[in-house]
Amino acid sequence: MSSNQIRFVPPQAPPALEQLSDDELVALCKLQLPDEIVAYRELVRRYESLVYNFCLKTIGSPQDAEEVAQDALIQVFHKIHQFEGRSAFKTWLYKIVHNYCRTRISKIVRKRQVQEAYEDHVKKEAPAHGKSNPHKTESAARIQEALHHLKPKDKEIITYKFMLGMTLQEISDTLGLGASAAKMRYYRAMEAFKAAYERAGADAPTPLTPHS
Repeated sequence: MSSNQIRFVPPQAPPALEQLSDDELVALCKLQLPDEIVAYRELVRRYESLVYNFCLKTIGSPQDAEEVAQDALIQVFHKIHQFEGRSAFKTWLYKIVHNYCRTRISKIVRKRQVQEAYEDHVKKEAPAHGKSNPHKTESAARIQEALHHLKPKDKEIITYKFMLGMTLQEISDTLGLGASAAKMRYYRAMEAFKAAYERAGADAPTPLTPHS
């Protein structure tokens, strides 16, 4: 090869993503997101099992743990540009997961308490049909059937109140309503639910007194 000929040197292949450190992956994510998710996918692959196991041990329910893990990893997608590297990425990630688990646990406890209160209320209000009646008037199937026949706005507020365990103040804030308007909508929704419940073949429960 003569001295004036140019020697072609092939570009060096970039290191495989698996070989990158967390800090390098995070830096790459900041460059790529939201248009490209290659580096983000590697972070997910690297940590999704650890995140899920963390959630499962904290919450106990596999279904809730899976949902919380997904929510936390989506939060990483949206917030990774705020990661400043003052701690290890894993530490930052676990703080996010911990907060999501704590929020979910609070909702689970509140939902269970509200559901139990609701079922107790129905039992007290429903007429007796004999000692050997195997069918409870508060059966989930009948309640779901009644909900199915409600208008969307009525079903929304009933779901928020009894399925999610939200207070009327929380419903008011979520829907952008005043406290009085939220309370009136709740009462109207309960009246509609009573009628639908009766049509489903059972005596309907009277409305619960809403908590502020």
